Amino acid sequence: MNPLISICIPTKDRLKHLTATVESIINDGVDVSLYEIVISDNSDNDNIKSYCESLQANGYRVKHVKNPLLGFYNSIVSLREASGSLLKLHNDYSCFVKGQFSFMIKLVQENINDMPTIFFSNGTLGFNVNKLCTSKDDFFSKTHFQNTWSSAFSIWKKDFDLVPHERENLDSMFPHTSILLNCIKENYLICDYVIFENISVSGKGGYNLFDCFCNRYLNMLRAKVKSSELTNKTFRRIKWKMFLDFVTPWYYKTVSTDQGFTFDVTNADGIIKKNYGILPYYVMLTVCKIKKIISRR
Repeated sequence: MNPLISICIPTKDRLKHLTATVESIINDGVDVSLYEIVISDNSDNDNIKSYCESLQANGYRVKHVKNPLLGFYNSIVSLREASGSLLKLHNDYSCFVKGQFSFMIKLVQENINDMPTIFFSNGTLGFNVNKLCTSKDDFFSKTHFQNTWSSAFSIWKKDFDLVPHERENLDSMFPHTSILLNCIKENYLICDYVIFENISVSGKGGYNLFDCFCNRYLNMLRAKVKSSELTNKTFRRIKWKMFLDFVTPWYYKTVSTDQGFTFDVTNADGIIKKNYGILPYYVMLTVCKIKKIISRR
């Protein structure tokens, strides 16, 4: 019998983080028949494989997939290998708060007939309640740039199987967001309760942050505006919300100051000016300079 939910975890060389996250799942008192854990692993060694084998030996439904392909498509590999009714993508550093995996199971059971796309925003949107959306445009407007966050993503297996998900069908940096944009749905459920806590990951980065979000992500949205799946109003809301709450803070953390991240910030200034204009760019610089002066006091 297939499980109710698959927790799909892509990982690479982070056994300590993965262990804490898996422990938060298996120690929440949920019947093991209701869930499986699928781990797509492109680590350089077999440590995670050995850990999964020990879990299997103890009766847990854990599937380990050794994936030689690097990059964010590792997320899609974990989804493809899952068999649950709902496929929940999950970062290896996102530990469930005590009792909240049980809460998630109950939420899935309550919605298995209507099958809305469930988005686990984890309290980041300020709703603190569940919100229903009746169109893709409404959903993207309400979730703004948070819809790029992989731990918020889930999809019913029936829907996933209908959306093309080969590498060539998806954006290489935002494959799960590509699926959200390409899936034909009219009902969405945003769960904005805090369900998990993120473990700090040192040296996070490895890709061009501003190119990914200001060029690549915004271009994905522009394409959906052109096809009339999203409105210009929603596009503008996401774009400027991202400028205030993401681009400016991350510019401060990676360009104005060095806080230990490994993101590539090549041509950050040119990319921001191109997408947001000269005046907002200089306002951002001023905000960052003021914040830097204050931090020195």
